[in-house]
Amino acid sequence: MSIGQLVEALAAEQPTAAQRAARLAADREVVRRMMGVGIRDEGFEQASGVLADIYKIAAEKVRADRGTAA
Repeated sequence: MSIGQLVEALAAEQPTAAQRAARLAADREVVRRMMGVGIRDEGFEQASGVLADIYKIAAEKVRADRGTAA
């Protein structure tokens, strides 16, 4: 196998930009639906704090469901 063929094979295994964008949009929609909060795309793009915010919201929802909201 030549280097060119290897590069082509590796590139074929990688999702296209459109596939990555579609997967990202779908993942964001799942988070919005599961969390019950309307996080805008700009919020997701501020990635450093988004995951922590999602955990915080999830914890608050669990506490509220248990009747022990802080």
